Amino acid sequence: MGVPPKPVVLFFPSYYSDEAAPPLALIHLAAPLVASGHEVRIVDSAVEADPQNAVLKALDGACALGVSMVTGPMITEGVKVAAVVRAARPELPIVAGGWHPSILPEQTLKSPLFDAVVKGQGEITLLEIVERWNSGERDLTGVAGSFFKRGGEVVGNAPRGYTDINALPRRPFEIVDFERYAKKCHGFRWILYCSSHGCPWDCSYCSNASVYGRNWKPLHADQTVDEMAELASRYSLDVIDIIDDNYLVRRDRATEIAEKLLLKGTRFEYFIQTRTDQIDRLSDGELRLLRRSGLKRIFFGIESGSKRVLKTVNKRLDLETAYRTAERCHAAGVEASFNLIFGLPGEEAEDLKDTIAMVDAIGRRNPDAAFFTNIFSPYPGSPIFPEAVRLGVREPASLEEWAAFYPKIQTLPWLKGKAHARIQRIRDYIRIGYSARKMVVHRPAGFKDLVRRILQGLARSRLRRLAVGFPVEVWALRLWKHLKSRWGSAEPVVIN
Repeated sequence: MGVPPKPVVLFFPSYYSDEAAPPLALIHLAAPLVASGHEVRIVDSAVEADPQNAVLKALDGACALGVSMVTGPMITEGVKVAAVVRAARPELPIVAGGWHPSILPEQTLKSPLFDAVVKGQGEITLLEIVERWNSGERDLTGVAGSFFKRGGEVVGNAPRGYTDINALPRRPFEIVDFERYAKKCHGFRWILYCSSHGCPWDCSYCSNASVYGRNWKPLHADQTVDEMAELASRYSLDVIDIIDDNYLVRRDRATEIAEKLLLKGTRFEYFIQTRTDQIDRLSDGELRLLRRSGLKRIFFGIESGSKRVLKTVNKRLDLETAYRTAERCHAAGVEASFNLIFGLPGEEAEDLKDTIAMVDAIGRRNPDAAFFTNIFSPYPGSPIFPEAVRLGVREPASLEEWAAFYPKIQTLPWLKGKAHARIQRIRDYIRIGYSARKMVVHRPAGFKDLVRRILQGLARSRLRRLAVGFPVEVWALRLWKHLKSRWGSAEPVVIN
């Protein structure tokens, strides 16, 4: 007889976000492990007051710890927890996964805290690593898609090909305590969900192709509908946030899912991500069908209002589709949110004006349009990263140094000092004027709503003139938020 399967602990570090939803990436990774008889214990910083002690307690009897990290702040806490575990349980193997270790496996393994890295799609690779470690074998030779340490040497195995999302075991959402997340969100009930892998587009700032290539692989429509309906029923969900990179790659699949959700009589609402030119391919009837099936909000990546900047980052998008999409979503009752990236390489004053003019044009066509913003972060693995290094970005020399790459505060060789501060003020006013960054699920009413509308109008007026100096509205809102926190008032439920 073989060695009985021992528990595995998976840790999800904090990204310094207001959001709290079960960590979908870890639930995906857990699927083959659970199917093979392993108990999987997930520890999520979003719902743990003391993540380090929570991990140590969860490790009782475990054969491995897995730490998921994306470039940025998640690295800070991931490293801290790995260090605590290494000190308390030096014999326990620790594997790193997620976007960052997958893109830079060798640099990640220069850290003494990690014994292996999962590179690329991780479900089957992690299972094979755990099975080796569970049996007492530390050598991972032959485990495709993994890097590991043999003595002082980093050894890389052959890449693992893509595993069809339809061939993977069912995702065990039940291994997390959903009620902890609902409590964290003040009773609002939502989850993240994935119904496809990859994206066929090749925007140069995106690092997704380093894992999935430029391919798009969908879950079968019937399975998508059945799983979403079952999850909504089990957890009494208000919203399912479908985080596919591009949900509308196949229009017929999206409409098939919508029709089958209506036949099932589901009552939850859902969010999707796509491009504005994908909406152009939908008829008005198809867009209304999606709305009737529960589609509440669509996230669009526009990034810039400058055609010149869009061209430099290989974003092949006709901005006229954004204006049409804003109008059509408003008419169909679908909320539209647009992403902007400030500080893309080569962005100049005129490009910034073009972006603000685009924001204003969309806002005039759709008064409820929302914008959320970031500052360009040159992520490793993205096609634009070498260009960013050429322009002066210093490539971090260690895993820990990558923690500073945070798209909400990022400074760049071409965007720092007063220029950086001005962009931050512009972002503040977009946040006020267009519900940026946070989507308030329950809007204020009465006097609070009147104040919101007044501030929104003031912010939009400032943006049109790019008059963001002496930001008294921003200071007042920050003071109000500080006072509310001192009084112990709960923040409204938000989803970004």
